[in-house]
Amino acid sequence: MNEVESNLESALLDEQAKRKQLEKQISEKEAELARYKKMLVQSTKMATLGTLSVDAASEINTPLLKAIGTVDSFNYSSPIITSVLNISEQYLNGELKESQFKHELDLLNLQHPFAWISNDLSPRIKESASTLKQVNYCVQNLLNFMDSNEHHAMQLVNMADVANNILRLLESQLKLCAVNTHFENTSPIYCNLASTNQLFVNLLLNARDACEHNDTKGCIVDVSIFEKDNYICVEIKDNGCGMSNQVQEQMFDPFFTTKEVGKNTGMGLTLVQSIMQEHAGKVHVNSILETGTSISCLFPLKA
Repeated sequence: MNEVESNLESALLDEQAKRKQLEKQISEKEAELARYKKMLVQSTKMATLGTLSVDAASEINTPLLKAIGTVDSFNYSSPIITSVLNISEQYLNGELKESQFKHELDLLNLQHPFAWISNDLSPRIKESASTLKQVNYCVQNLLNFMDSNEHHAMQLVNMADVANNILRLLESQLKLCAVNTHFENTSPIYCNLASTNQLFVNLLLNARDACEHNDTKGCIVDVSIFEKDNYICVEIKDNGCGMSNQVQEQMFDPFFTTKEVGKNTGMGLTLVQSIMQEHAGKVHVNSILETGTSISCLFPLKA
């Protein structure tokens, strides 16, 4: 091997070493970016959870106070019922004669009419049960959303059931919107339930926000689920402000938002795109200024 060949081989080896070093640095940077992305996604989920928790607390407070008031009213009837039971027990045990038993009951009835207590008690019990079920309903919806244990993240789900659960969770958030649902009978699919819940929340709240300044048309949100070309399609459409071409080019960029500073993290659609990538799916957006936006998320069916 002459000197030229030796120099060429040395240069080639040096280039290969530099390339390996560069590839290692790129790999480390990619892993670091993935970690930061995961942290951003998690922080966005927690921000959403915080908003929903505050809203749920408000929803729970009213029926809970009502139930507490109803239960407190039992403090009046409870001693009377206890007295009736004690008198009845004494009579059955032979401690009171029949005449004494009737006398005690008559005296108690004059002081606290049994008919009034009877007529008042049953409706109050039903009312308490109803209001506590309402509290449980709110709490359960929130717990379903919070259930994001990664050990059982991938689950076989019906997408319409997921949508219905989130719509119940967001009832108060969407109370000013006319929400129309169009759910076809689709095949169940495996998906990360926690991420899919977050996807529905982000898309629905985005649709609501797009209509928030529309006082003339109101807010109309259409939620459709159907099966097409080996995909389960989740389509959420609003009649809001729509997006310009410039906004559409940036809408998936982290932290990009058209809202006031501090009002939005700018991670909503970034997270939607990330969730669809996680499921090897697609996101299609169709938006027209002053007309509305339709966002379709396509989840692939697994054979």
